Amino acid sequence: MTELNPEDKGYLNGVFYFSNNSKEDFVVLWNNKEYTFPSKTCSPMLIPGEPPENVQEIRKKFAYKWAEEHWYKGAEYKRLSKMGGGLPPTRDDKTLEPLIEMCLTPLPIERATVKEGKKTKLELKGSKAVSGKADLNREFIEENDLLLKQNEE
Repeated sequence: MTELNPEDKGYLNGVFYFSNNSKEDFVVLWNNKEYTFPSKTCSPMLIPGEPPENVQEIRKKFAYKWAEEHWYKGAEYKRLSKMGGGLPPTRDDKTLEPLIEMCLTPLPIERATVKEGKKTKLELKGSKAVSGKADLNREFIEENDLLLKQNEE
């Protein structure tokens, strides 16, 4: 496999990229939006309303989530599961670093798709006077149950 040169592919344009190095699409939620990163491609991280420093942090969170998913699918997890006699294996986050780095490796560029998440209209109305120390969940439990039942219908 030949190494991709980031300069040849237009990566040095001030945009952060996320590489999905797996054989399947990577789907992740952020801010009630579903982002789908196509397999074996690199997608620009264009998130409206987010400054570059936030986009970089979001990219890191996506990479961590991608790495975690692939660690649980990998041979190391299966090996440790057998050793644990049925107990789920634990790991140090350093074991994820090589997987996280894979999300930064240049691949062919393709846009990620974004779908709006499901929105629920929930109108909350205060109907009781409560003290500043009161547990609002306990005080409004009947009203919350009623509103949730109305939204389900």
